[in-house]
Amino acid sequence: MNHSTLSAGWLPASARVRLLFLVVLPLALASCRDARVTAYRIPKEKESVVAPPPTGPVGPAPMMTVAANPVSDLTWSAPAQWKPKQASSMRRGSFDVGEGTGPLADLAITAFPGNVGGDLANVNRWRGQINLPPITEAELPAALQALPANGLAIQLADLAGGPADNPQRMLGAIVPYEGATWFFKLTGPAAIVGAEKARFIEFLATIKPGAPGAPPAARPAVAPSAPPAGVVAAAAGIPDLRWSAPGHWQAKPASTLRKATYLIPGAGGANAELAVSAFPGNVGGELANVNRWRGQLQLPPLGEPELAGAVTRFTAHGLPVAVVEFTSGSQRLVGAIVPQGDATWFFKLTGPDAVVAAEKPAFLTFLQSLSAP
Repeated sequence: MNHSTLSAGWLPASARVRLLFLVVLPLALASCRDARVTAYRIPKEKESVVAPPPTGPVGPAPMMTVAANPVSDLTWSAPAQWKPKQASSMRRGSFDVGEGTGPLADLAITAFPGNVGGDLANVNRWRGQINLPPITEAELPAALQALPANGLAIQLADLAGGPADNPQRMLGAIVPYEGATWFFKLTGPAAIVGAEKARFIEFLATIKPGAPGAPPAARPAVAPSAPPAGVVAAAAGIPDLRWSAPGHWQAKPASTLRKATYLIPGAGGANAELAVSAFPGNVGGELANVNRWRGQLQLPPLGEPELAGAVTRFTAHGLPVAVVEFTSGSQRLVGAIVPQGDATWFFKLTGPDAVVAAEKPAFLTFLQSLSAP
């Protein structure tokens, strides 16, 4: 027998029973004690208390918000081609601009009390948005083009930047009005914004003070019925002009942005178009308007010394007429600038090179028929 190992098998039966009882009894007693400890007193948790907001002055919000008291409203007429989007608390108006399936340009209209830091700060803010370095106060006048309209001092910035593989362009207008500043900012792919620049400038000329308490009008232009041939009713502050159009020019309905439109059929189904518009003031001056037209043909701008050689001048019934002509690829533009009183009229003939060239004599005859009533 191995004396290092205990075994119950060698004990008598009565002894084995007594041994089992001695083992089980302590376990049963312990179990009974555990069963009696079933309830615990847990202190009630205190409700969390949120500290009240501070009553002292707080720092400025990280983002600019529209003032609680609305600024005085402006109204405008947007081109029918622009697609209105939902406005918001930050935007007074919003449009998708451009055509096609690719990225479109975005027009945002906002307004804030005060001067929002001043012209230099606002232009540099826009420059930063398309990865351009800031400019200095001395450089600011060259960065802004004055486009006064309807008693408003509108200034336009034209900025190009962005990465080389995705060039961006921004047209931003600053419009102070009754202690507030409005911003009209068109941003997107450089090609789309460039193509829309003329339409954007025409849009800016429609901005005017709204009636007291009236919301801003973000509505497309409405085309009324065509006016009587050769007569255009004066817009507010713009004197009338009269003319005689060739019989083969097809008059189209006018609109709030155009005083008249003519479709001019050419050979092989190619058509040219004559757009007639008028705006208060000089719309930036002769050089700026000539360069605007050159930009529509993707031509570089002219300098002031080059302007004289690019313009042909004559007088029609006492009206000074300045004519320019440009070609780019298969396109041609012949445009005329006609100051009349405190306004400026624009006559722009554009289309395929051959069609516009063939219509140029008729266009010049048309310009010579201009007269004030």
